Amino acid sequence: MFDQERSSIVLSVLVGLWLIFAIAEWLFSAGYRKSPRTGRWIRHISMISVGALILAVMIPGGAIAAALWAQTESVGVFNFFTLPLVWTYLLTWIIYDLMIYLQHRAFHVFPMLWRLHAVHHSDTSIDLSTGIRFHPVEIVLSMLFKVFIAVGLGAPPEAIAIYELILSSMALFNHADFRLPDGFERALRWLVVTPPMHRIHHSDRRVETDSNYGNALSAWDRLFGTYTDRPMAELNIGLSRWREAEDQRLSRLLRMPFRKDW
Repeated sequence: MFDQERSSIVLSVLVGLWLIFAIAEWLFSAGYRKSPRTGRWIRHISMISVGALILAVMIPGGAIAAALWAQTESVGVFNFFTLPLVWTYLLTWIIYDLMIYLQHRAFHVFPMLWRLHAVHHSDTSIDLSTGIRFHPVEIVLSMLFKVFIAVGLGAPPEAIAIYELILSSMALFNHADFRLPDGFERALRWLVVTPPMHRIHHSDRRVETDSNYGNALSAWDRLFGTYTDRPMAELNIGLSRWREAEDQRLSRLLRMPFRKDW
């Protein structure tokens, strides 16, 4: 069902979005990317490539393969009753997005998880490539969580595949360094997480870092009291503990969670 052709379509969509957002950053920069693109992109693409290779060995097929198995074995909530397909898809996406919100909060609350996630937050700039800057161990743990959700829901594999595409697309969008018209952005953030809203999450002020956790829907932050409307002062992106240029080297980023000098 999810053959090479469909995987190529998904990859093409993400590459297309990357190019569109990169052009938008060039034309309408919001000024939060402080370092040259080339080095950043090489580091961040290398990091996610390592994670993808590990996933290919450990969890081939990821959450989609888990959903296929659940469907075959009639495992999961959606296999115990029948809903119209459109409601099954919508509920899958909404529940999945809520679970990703909760997972994100967990990576901020638990110290060892925070050490992994701090690799993402230690970026002293923010642009679309920050959306793929995750430690390989965090990538694996996140996929294990998504496999658990897919099996627990027993959701259609197609619905999981579409949400995975939404998840990746929104990660690029809400980290992108481009300006949106103020009125449009203020209206849009009632529905989805926008770049200005998510930039607050990358502030070096911990009270702001621990807010605006949402990936796609902005409702979760409003519902659970973690929404921050505006930064307290001018945003300083990154973490004060990891601001030196050498801290941004790929080898240091990969070792960061396991260092003793926290």
